[in-house]
Amino acid sequence: MFGYVTADKPNMLIKDYAVYRAYYCGLCKSIGRKNPPLMRFTINYDITFLTMLAHNYNKVEPTFKKALCIAHPVGKPFSVVENNPVQECVVDINTILGYYKAYDDTTDKGSLKHLIAKWYIKGKYKRAAKRHPDLDKALVATFSELEKLEKAGSKDIDALTKTSADMLVAVAKECCKNYDELLIKLADNLGRWIYLIDAYDDLLKDVKKGTFNPLKPDGELDDDTLNKIQSNVRDRLYSYLKGIREAYDQMDITITEGPLSAVVYVGLRARTEEVLNTRGMKCKKTLL
Repeated sequence: MFGYVTADKPNMLIKDYAVYRAYYCGLCKSIGRKNPPLMRFTINYDITFLTMLAHNYNKVEPTFKKALCIAHPVGKPFSVVENNPVQECVVDINTILGYYKAYDDTTDKGSLKHLIAKWYIKGKYKRAAKRHPDLDKALVATFSELEKLEKAGSKDIDALTKTSADMLVAVAKECCKNYDELLIKLADNLGRWIYLIDAYDDLLKDVKKGTFNPLKPDGELDDDTLNKIQSNVRDRLYSYLKGIREAYDQMDITITEGPLSAVVYVGLRARTEEVLNTRGMKCKKTLL
């Protein structure tokens, strides 16, 4: 359920992409400050968008420094956002979300690698959850409701996407202490968009494996059925995008406006079309 909230690099100004990368890589380094090196692999695009938004709501101007990438140590140093209280909070949130994702993957797939991931993250999750008990409580309730719906084989898209919306609203409130109704609206619609685009992206794989997916038809998944599913999904996804843009348009964005707008106005739409045009064939989620 992670990795879809991306900027569209080919259509970004070079300076905006440099700042976007600075947030992503700075967050990676902040994760490394608080956790063992392997936890850096939990970083994703969605959490990068969250940290840019949180800097705005907390009115924290980022500072930058030159650094090298641990994965690519040979090369010129580049700008990264220095660690600050906003980054610290987002790192904890990322750890908590990473644990619940590993838990969900273990429940759905039960593979050894997911069990290992869950075991590896558990201790870090417990420490982060102690610092954010209200968020953890909200996520426990959210994932419990999602698990109940999935076990029942629910096809209620509104109910299923609401669990993702509730999760993202809780996360947004935790890292943006000055949150308002605009942030809640954006997080709600973004959470629904993430759940549905992930479900569609997984569709053919889940049909093949016989695993849960609310978009799976009762009968055969032929071309006509897939076209109908795609049309319905497209309408819903663009409805969510409209809600995201409406909220964002009214926000007081004074920090990192370029990269944020690149995600909201271009990146989300580009990602939507990319997934829809693969007709449910899982997209590759690449790192920077």
